[in-house]
Amino acid sequence: MTVLENIKAKAKELLEAKEVEVVIGFAQGTLPGKCTPYFARTTEEVERFVWQDGCNLNLANYLSKFSGKVGIIAKGCDTRSIINLIKENQVNRERIYIIGANCPSMGSCHNCRHPQGVIADFYAEQVQLNNQDDFSDVEAFEELLSEERKNYFYQEMSKCIRCYACRNVCPACYCKECFVEENLPCWLGKTTDLADNIIFHLTRTMHVAGRCIDCGACVRACPMEVNLSLLNRKLLKDIQELFNTEPGLSLEAEPVLNEYKEDDPQPFLIGGEESV
Repeated sequence: MTVLENIKAKAKELLEAKEVEVVIGFAQGTLPGKCTPYFARTTEEVERFVWQDGCNLNLANYLSKFSGKVGIIAKGCDTRSIINLIKENQVNRERIYIIGANCPSMGSCHNCRHPQGVIADFYAEQVQLNNQDDFSDVEAFEELLSEERKNYFYQEMSKCIRCYACRNVCPACYCKECFVEENLPCWLGKTTDLADNIIFHLTRTMHVAGRCIDCGACVRACPMEVNLSLLNRKLLKDIQELFNTEPGLSLEAEPVLNEYKEDDPQPFLIGGEESV
């Protein structure tokens, strides 16, 4: 059987046995090469599932929309987001049935180290791959002069129209009320002025630090093609180097910024060259 046939067979089995009320997957989109999230509640609807290039949205973002038992077809980034959501008490592991499969869009995410499901109740496909992320893009950016880095981000942030698609598509952005919508206190203006845009993106990046798994959903959702990946990947690289950990790989490990240890590296408090 093909991967898709395995996915459909398991989804039908779960729905027929009423083990889940819905299975979250992908259906063919309205544009060529594009796939859209699809919620199958019957075995007939399962037939609309596809598993192909273009199935690259992070489906973990939809788990909180359902109160009952949910099945989800999950690639590597989905399962890593699910792990984070479980640890942060946003979803209950007992009500999620994970159908794991290797990402069919690996070519679009050249930095991906975990295209296969990290956790699953059933694997439609499991091919272990040993991808290595050398963070060459981040390192090249770090080599630029500070003025060049500043100008680059000013240019990128000036493109932002504050549609919040990046926030809305991100599984790590689950706050009931976002800081940008608060009026008392008002943290930043509601305009698309450069200063407000920069504050929004830098603050959001810090909020998801240690939880962002670099799925790229924010970049794909941005209608203005703002390069948000570089910010996220910079913090991902720093967290790996400072704390020797990657988010979303273990249900046991605490989120790196949720705990304190006396030997935590704190160069930014010490000053000197290390803090630059």
